[in-house]
This record gives sequence, C-alpha cells and structure tokens, in this order.
Amino acid sequence: MDDRMASLLTKTQRRRVRNDFADLDEQKRRRDERQIRKRLAAGLLDTRVLAGYPDAQLGLAVEDLSEDELREALADATLVLERVREMEGVDRKTVLSRARCRADELAEQSGDLRSLDDLDLQTAAEIRRETKVSVREQFEENRWDSRADGLLKLTASATVPLFVTLLVDSTTSRDLLGTSAGATVLVYLCSLVVVVALSGVFLIKAAQTLKHDVLPAVLTFRRDPASAVASALDLLRRPGERLRKIWDEL
Repeated sequence: MDDRMASLLTKTQRRRVRNDFADLDEQKRRRDERQIRKRLAAGLLDTRVLAGYPDAQLGLAVEDLSEDELREALADATLVLERVREMEGVDRKTVLSRARCRADELAEQSGDLRSLDDLDLQTAAEIRRETKVSVREQFEENRWDSRADGLLKLTASATVPLFVTLLVDSTTSRDLLGTSAGATVLVYLCSLVVVVALSGVFLIKAAQTLKHDVLPAVLTFRRDPASAVASALDLLRRPGERLRKIWDEL
C-alpha cells in the first residue's frame, strides 16, 4: 500500500518512519521528525472539520478498503489518539463529554450526519449507571405484562381440565359429553376461558407493539421520510458484519 496518496505523511516520510530513518543522518532525521510533528498536529486539527463531514462522503472515502483494512486502520487510529490523550494528561471523561456536546452541535447544523445518533460516547462509569437503571427497570413489574402473564396462567389452568375431559371422552367407551351435563358444561366453560384469556393476551401485546414499535416508526417517517428510508437501506449494508454482530449477541 506504499503507492497510496500522501495523507498525514508523505510517501517518503511513511517509508522513513517504517525504516526508523535508517538512511538519514542526524540532521536530516531531526528535520523529518519536525515536519512529521507539524503534519500530525495539522491532521489532528483537521479532524474538527471532518467531524462534520457528511455520512455519504465518509462512506465513499473508505469504500475501497477491505473490512480487515478498515478494522486495522480504525484500531491504529484509536491507539494514536489515546496515546496522545494519555501523554498530555487529558481526562477521558472530559474528551467524551466534549464529544457529546460537539455531536449535538453538528447534528443541528447538517441533516446528513445520521451516524452521530449511533455513537456510544459514554464513560465506563456512565455505562455502569445506565446498566443499573436498565436492570432495575427490567425487574420492575409492568402492570400490563403482569396482566398478560395472569391471563396465560389462567389459560393453562383451564387447558388442563379441558384436555383431561376430552381425552377421557375420546379414549373410553363412555359418551362422557353426551351423558354428563357437568362434563359438557366444564368443556364449554374451559373453552370459553381459553379463548377469552388468549384474546386478552393478544390485545395487550398488540397494543404494546403499536405503542412502542409501530407508532414511533410512523412518526419518524413522517418527520423525516428521507432519513427513515436511508436508515432502512443502511440496515442492508455490510450484511456479513451485521450477521456476525447478531451471532455475537446470541
């Protein structure tokens, strides 16, 4: 990849850094190191401009890179930035806090920065706090979920005598349903309970799906149809990577 266009480093500087300036005397080495430092500082300052670069252009910029090349490049870029931050004693919480503020500023300025919404700019402490809240909310009993669970238990309770009665009627010579009014009433009552209870569960879950999934999606589409369609199309990009992520989440 030495034939790449010059970026932070020129082609010559890239080769010399890899060779540890072995072909230069001390004076020329110091000159090259000084130039590289200037280019690196200028590159860091340029990221303030590129932070607001449109998603489409960022995607086109790396479309020729393989998945492995992109992953390795991002890993190395992270190492460089983290090393600079650590050596200069810049608090990571401060950096992430400023990044969140910057993301909010950029989101208000341009419409083609949807990727900002997917960034996880949180510290470990913030993640732990959110996790605790999420776990607490998860174990807090939802009134309608409890009602749905109760209806399912009622269904199970009615299914057992219904099944037993029908089984006895079908496996014995006695016409239980034809000769026993009590058995007939029991079957009808249990069947009614099962139908009503399952209908209640269906209505509760349908209402929850409508409230939490369907309506938010419709409102998002009405507010910004172009972004909604673009987000849907974005789900189709890099199918291999998305399948691997789903597999890891199993």
